[in-house]
Amino acid sequence: MSLIPQVIRRLACLTLFLALLQSPLSHAALIQLQPGSTIAGPGDTVSLDLVVSGLGNFTPVSLGAFDIGIGFDSSVLSFGGYTLGSFLGDIGLAEAIDASFGGLVGEVNVGEVSLLSAVSLDALQPSEFLLATLDFNVIALSEGATTQLSVLSGSLLADAFGQRVAVDEVGTASIEGRATAPVPVPGTLLLLFASLCGWRLSQTSRNRAHK
Repeated sequence: MSLIPQVIRRLACLTLFLALLQSPLSHAALIQLQPGSTIAGPGDTVSLDLVVSGLGNFTPVSLGAFDIGIGFDSSVLSFGGYTLGSFLGDIGLAEAIDASFGGLVGEVNVGEVSLLSAVSLDALQPSEFLLATLDFNVIALSEGATTQLSVLSGSLLADAFGQRVAVDEVGTASIEGRATAPVPVPGTLLLLFASLCGWRLSQTSRNRAHK
């Protein structure tokens, strides 16, 4: 995809979200990161689901657009990528537009604008559903230490008619450093090798004695 269509797409989405800032509030919702806690260590990849709830259950009010920021400690984690859910439409079928800005230093932004009708969104969305899955790589996290990721203030939701949806509550997620497996020291390896050699020699002596 060329750069110009990407820029046009971003500008169009930005214009929409700026318009949402001026629109009246509609209903209310809860944004969560799941699982709320997990254990990982350096080199691991942690996947977190961004989930919305509190809207309709295959009935109005449905979600038509979102723009959400997630903050994290960039000295502990690096952003690995994201995958949008399918509850606002299939991007590959031009039912929705990916309005994400990707990863920044200590922050990742994901957004989507549905092109489906309100009736189609009502039929598609349960009371709780996945907005996106975010992958983070653990750079440095010592055993027992924790780091948090949080939904940033200023995140925007809109219903199927373009009215802002109030955000009642946002969740956080924590990652705790896991214990690393002890590495055998050279002395232990030597003792183990000596024991094996001694056992082998004793077996050889017994075999000779029986002949």
